[in-house]
Amino acid sequence: MKKDTVVCGMLVALGSIVLSVVVVAGFMLLMALPVVDNLKFFVLSFVVPVVLLRYYVKKLQYMSAAKGIALALFATMLPFIILLVKMGQIL
Repeated sequence: MKKDTVVCGMLVALGSIVLSVVVVAGFMLLMALPVVDNLKFFVLSFVVPVVLLRYYVKKLQYMSAAKGIALALFATMLPFIILLVKMGQIL
């Protein structure tokens, strides 16, 4: 599979988001924090794809994959922010 494709970028971003969510949820369960009351901690899951986006643009210069990462970030972050607003955790 060619690495500089939009689909590859989306898969990389979604994989890193899922892995980050699992790590944050595991940490919250270990610390006995209620997950529903502390959803804002899951915003940390979007840090890794942002770093990957920078790496793909600056170092590798894979512009198509960077577009896929940006698309996946937008497609996952927007519903997350809407969920936080509706649950009253922000604003």
